[in-house]
Amino acid sequence: MTDTQAIKDRLDIAQVIGEYVKLKKAGANWKANCPFHNEKSPSFMVHPEKQFWHCFGCGKGGDVFSFLQEMEGLDFPEALKILADKAGVKIDTFASEVNKSQKNRILEINAKAAYFFNHFLLEMPASSGARDYLARRELKPETIVEWQVGFIPEQWDLLTQYLLKKGNSIDDLLASGLTIKKDVAPDSAKASTGKGAYDRFRGRIMFPLWDAHSNIVGFTG
Repeated sequence: MTDTQAIKDRLDIAQVIGEYVKLKKAGANWKANCPFHNEKSPSFMVHPEKQFWHCFGCGKGGDVFSFLQEMEGLDFPEALKILADKAGVKIDTFASEVNKSQKNRILEINAKAAYFFNHFLLEMPASSGARDYLARRELKPETIVEWQVGFIPEQWDLLTQYLLKKGNSIDDLLASGLTIKKDVAPDSAKASTGKGAYDRFRGRIMFPLWDAHSNIVGFTG
């Protein structure tokens, strides 16, 4: 069985599409006004048993992957990762294709950064002041864990070096916005070591920001 079929088998296409449009039962199927063009009468049909959708008005149609791509303007690897995570399917066949998407790589970087911030807050002696501050603000320990609240000390490139050691490229770190390139002579910046780049966030309590798919898409501090 392919990864894509395993994902389809675990997901209810009507439930996924129903997160975006209001579906009404129509026999064994579902119908709605099409989200891709203006219409007064529903011509958008979802067929759960056949695992596809089709609009008789604009002619668009496909499976759960094509719907997510069309609805959110995603490439296939991006839609694949979102639906695989939703279905709890580990991707094997398309793993390299998923990793080709810089957007997916940045989501992985954000997840690693959130873990780093949270671990530093909970475990490191240098975070005692931040922990005391959160306690005074009456933020419960279980909330800190659930929200993945974190801390980053006032150091130049602590997170950048951590993420580089985890195998991420300096280009992806810069694209994520977590790392900033110092204005130095070109021969002074080394992509392999991160020299000439530094952390955007330093000396701050960190809060991750999630999208509707439970991906961490950014941070505030």
